[in-house]
Amino acid sequence: MRSRWWVVGAFAGLGVATQVSWLGYAAITTESARYFGVGEGAVGWLANVFPLLFVALAVPAGVALDRFLRPTLAVGALLIAAGGIVRVLADSYWGAFTGQGLAAVAQPVLAGAITRVAAAYLAPEERPLGIAVGAGGTYVGMILAIGIGTAVPGDVPVVVGIGAGISVVTAVAGVVAVGVAPGYGRGVAVSPLGVWREPGVVRLSAVVFLGMGIFVALATWLEPLLAPRGIGADTSGLLLLAMLVAGVGGCVVVPPWAARRRVEPRVLQSTGLVIAVVCLALGLFPSATGFVVSPLLGFMLLSALPVALAMVERRDPDKAGPVTSLVWLAGNAGGLVVSLAVGWLLGAPLLAFGLLAVLGLAAAWLARLQHHEDQVPGPGRHDQLAGGGEAAVRE
Repeated sequence: MRSRWWVVGAFAGLGVATQVSWLGYAAITTESARYFGVGEGAVGWLANVFPLLFVALAVPAGVALDRFLRPTLAVGALLIAAGGIVRVLADSYWGAFTGQGLAAVAQPVLAGAITRVAAAYLAPEERPLGIAVGAGGTYVGMILAIGIGTAVPGDVPVVVGIGAGISVVTAVAGVVAVGVAPGYGRGVAVSPLGVWREPGVVRLSAVVFLGMGIFVALATWLEPLLAPRGIGADTSGLLLLAMLVAGVGGCVVVPPWAARRRVEPRVLQSTGLVIAVVCLALGLFPSATGFVVSPLLGFMLLSALPVALAMVERRDPDKAGPVTSLVWLAGNAGGLVVSLAVGWLLGAPLLAFGLLAVLGLAAAWLARLQHHEDQVPGPGRHDQLAGGGEAAVRE
């Protein structure tokens, strides 16, 4: 059985399209509000609908993926394309909101498919890199979304049209990809709610809750947090861009390295400590440290998610799918909660950065407990699977 990397690449492309849809209006918020004749708060809901629907749909999406992998993936791809087409054809705020809603329904399907696609189409030893590629696609999508809005300022229809084009092209590739039969088994369907009782799942979900929450809070509020220190929006945007670019590199390098050495909990622990140091540096000395610490933060923080997902997949491939859905649910919930908390502290930037530093230390402490309880045994299930072969996937 050969690994089918092009299938993994196709679904990484859909991850790109998902993020472009999510953040498509973020870089042109003011222009979009003027174009649609609504307030900036209304434009914000074009992005907020994504985490809200993710939290609501993560578990049912996980069940559908486990029972009907390829049909569910095809539906997710078609929803992404439909969302882009609606945004272009219905040139109004409510048309944009409807298109965003369609794409938001697809997001928990495509995010939850990262470990499932890797398990179904890649050999066990290649899955950590495949998971990293899938997760890295989401960060590439963020970069593209910010880049498109920056490169075409003020022209809302053009920005929306480019994003829709990306959605349609990647959806076509995704539909073609699901026509390929998986070469590796995915085990049996397991209830996402049932895996809460598995050792380490709640703790790992808490780590991702904090990590993704910190990232979403920084991505949302970095500019107003740094503005009182004399750092303009352009510089804040470059800091965020440096964080994302470094994060893509981290996704390629860190997860496979951590998997080979079985040190995933230690990597997560180190990430929490780096978050604490970097947030304190940004709060105290942003002008002097910003362009030094932002890439470091992105490299560690954004690679932490695929590290966690690869750890889950290696520990028990049969349960990796539902655990992935729960981890993503926890991460999106963290994005909402931590971002809201930091938003209340915009008038006290140093206190906001201090809160993020404390949350980073909490994530490091939880990851340390994960390591000491040895939640990821040395050889893992893959050694058993490699010796005995894997069953054909149930379609």
